[in-house]
Amino acid sequence: MALDLDTLLEGSPVYGVIDAKDGVVLFRRSGHQAAFDALAAEVLDAAGSEFEVIALRDDTELCDRLFVAPVQEHGSFDPR
Repeated sequence: MALDLDTLLEGSPVYGVIDAKDGVVLFRRSGHQAAFDALAAEVLDAAGSEFEVIALRDDTELCDRLFVAPVQEHGSFDPR
């Protein structure tokens, strides 16, 4: 399944979405660790030209959140 940012923003029974500065946080819903782990792996693999991802871990070192930010396109006028 190909992931895109709009699809991720819809949320699911496995994860919720919280608006964050410069992106969103996808958080694991209780009882869905295995499904969230699979989703996290897929999202991390799909990151690239449309969005960037940072896996966030809880105190047990399990990934329980993903910070997802759209890749900003710079116009020809942008000095970067």
